[in-house]
Amino acid sequence: MAAGNFTFTITAEQLSSGLRPSKRTPRDNKYLVESKGAVGRDGVLTAVDSLTRIATTSITDGFPFPQLFVFTNMIIICGLKTVYEWDGSSLTLKYTASDPGGTWVAVDFYEYIYMSNGKIAVTRDAGTRAYSLSATLPFCSSVCNFNGQVIIGSPDTAGLAAGISVGSSSFALTTSITGSWS
Repeated sequence: MAAGNFTFTITAEQLSSGLRPSKRTPRDNKYLVESKGAVGRDGVLTAVDSLTRIATTSITDGFPFPQLFVFTNMIIICGLKTVYEWDGSSLTLKYTASDPGGTWVAVDFYEYIYMSNGKIAVTRDAGTRAYSLSATLPFCSSVCNFNGQVIIGSPDTAGLAAGISVGSSSFALTTSITGSWS
């Protein structure tokens, strides 16, 4: 062995214990302290797969686009009005909305997708895998899957900003320390 080098053998017992469950667990127990560049898969410590960069140059919308949704069976990338699917090598345009909305929200049920931009609701049919505008489902500004139950925030609410309306055609306002108006 060359000067300054050493070897250390990790036993199967230490690997089976995995990473220490808490930072409070002392380092001299039979747990691993950290894992860099490796994850546990099927009981085996393996290297992390290299990630492929997705070319989103076709989406020229400003911040916060493009949006990336990593679902169970697919990856969807959204622009302001466009919805793309990533097939592992390229983006495929799947849907174009007629009017822009806000940021997209989406929930997946394997091959079925529900998504909304706050103005429209779009679904992906599990059988045909086609995206379409939904005339029956509500649009929303937030959505989640809670144990198989869909929870939608602000369904069919076009604007969330507070407003005031005055029932007269003209309005005069005079301000002072005490204030008055007529």
